[in-house]
Amino acid sequence: MVRKIFFILLFSFSGALFAQQTTPAAAPIINKIVQKYSALSAFSLDFTMNIEADSKKIRSFTGVLFVKKEKYYLSFEDQIMANDGVTMWNYQKNTKEVTLFEAEDDELMIFHPLKMLNNWDKEYNAKFIREEELQKNSVTILDLTPKKQSQFYKIRLFIDKATSYIQQVMMYELDGTTLTYLVTKFKPNAVVEDNKFTFNKKDYPDVQVNDMR
Repeated sequence: MVRKIFFILLFSFSGALFAQQTTPAAAPIINKIVQKYSALSAFSLDFTMNIEADSKKIRSFTGVLFVKKEKYYLSFEDQIMANDGVTMWNYQKNTKEVTLFEAEDDELMIFHPLKMLNNWDKEYNAKFIREEELQKNSVTILDLTPKKQSQFYKIRLFIDKATSYIQQVMMYELDGTTLTYLVTKFKPNAVVEDNKFTFNKKDYPDVQVNDMR
């Protein structure tokens, strides 16, 4: 249940409410982003997530992510979420429980640029907004507007001009909540062993296993 709630909160992108058209300047920028991430053997990053409502911060946490093609390992607060291509698993540190699921296209979206932007033109209209500085880097700002009904009316991307990697994502919910995901450290072509993504009971003493497969 925790896993499902988390994914509904952060990753439920299904489409758009507004008929904005993609601007000519936006498409090549997004295609370059997809090209850059697709060329990586793997990558790792540290991030900060802030959640605001009515301009007030209601939650903030940090985490780390490892990605190797379709495999990922995500750790934040008191849980780990991972997918080795066969099994998805969610480990709760406080209760020492792990839940196992059949691997599926769970669309990590905000954390995984390729899951967000693969086939982007079918999911979103994109608009070039402006250029500015973020964390002393020059960034290009694009807005993505979902093409189908969604709890988000806009996703704003901040792209490092020098590298074409995403530095920040802001998601705007219809209820006024804003989610801000800031990459604080990024390592392209990181060396990540495949066993990083697979659940091994030996690594989690006294764990309770809930197998939903």
